[in-house]
Amino acid sequence: MAHNGRGIPGFWGETGQLVGAVGRAMGVTLLNLFRRPVTVRYPDVQRTYPDRFRGILALTYDRETGEENCIGCRLCEYICPPQVIKVEMLKSEKRNYAKTFTLELYACEFCELCVQVCPTDAIVMLRTFDLATADRRSMLLDKDRLHALGMQFEPSWATGNKLRDMQAPPKAAKAAAEGAKGDAKERAE
Repeated sequence: MAHNGRGIPGFWGETGQLVGAVGRAMGVTLLNLFRRPVTVRYPDVQRTYPDRFRGILALTYDRETGEENCIGCRLCEYICPPQVIKVEMLKSEKRNYAKTFTLELYACEFCELCVQVCPTDAIVMLRTFDLATADRRSMLLDKDRLHALGMQFEPSWATGNKLRDMQAPPKAAKAAAEGAKGDAKERAE
């Protein structure tokens, strides 16, 4: 005779456990049967995104000069784990530009590493995810489409410079540490 650990041996013990599990499951079902549904009728009703929501990627322009921010440094291409970013640099007298910039959004991991390494905040994440399509080829985004997305949707809170500033120690702590080093040098002399 098998023993299930609760003191009720064999067939009747297992049957009791089964009836208890089914009863608990039906209780949860009955509890949720009369609750108001949480379904959002998308796209008629738009959900509000959380403050730190980060969605699809886009390229930006400098608001003052109107020039594109991307300098074609290719840091985003080098750091991208699935290697979905391809950049060709165009050298100019004043500064460099991205001659071509392509992003295979259908294979992007949305890891945000490209945003974090960009020295000019040229690539940002947007506060939207809405690029649904039935054609995979339309998810291959070129420079013009990435710029259009950047103009169409609101950027996320996290640009590369803001993320770097968050990770850097506060300036007051850095100054205090340098002052302590100077005091230690004076005592040693």
